[in-house]
Amino acid sequence: MDEALAMQIVGGVCLLIGMKMNIDPKGFNEDIFGKEAHESSLGEMNALRMAIGGGVLAVAAINLICSLTMDDANSMAALLTASAVGLTLFLVTIIGANLRGYTEEIPKLPMIVLPILATVSLVGAYV
Repeated sequence: MDEALAMQIVGGVCLLIGMKMNIDPKGFNEDIFGKEAHESSLGEMNALRMAIGGGVLAVAAINLICSLTMDDANSMAALLTASAVGLTLFLVTIIGANLRGYTEEIPKLPMIVLPILATVSLVGAYV
């Protein structure tokens, strides 16, 4: 797979997710956890979801901008590898929250999307 295409796929998906997290953080929380949060914690949860969405938007911006401005395949492969590691670490923190008892279950969306994006990054970097 072409490095630029892999970066654009990862960037585009991250852009959509990050925008959703920032436009409707309450709805995103409900989609992920399947229930409405208690009113007293809603503001903090929404603020944290927006901050996490900002991190996802940063990954999107890095991948999209670099896919259009970089022309060195080795540099692009290095960035894709870094993206795969970062997305995997993000997944590990989500799983860790469950293992530490902070959540009742592991949300399905990140368990599906993050490994796919990490795989696309690695395939783009090395195949």
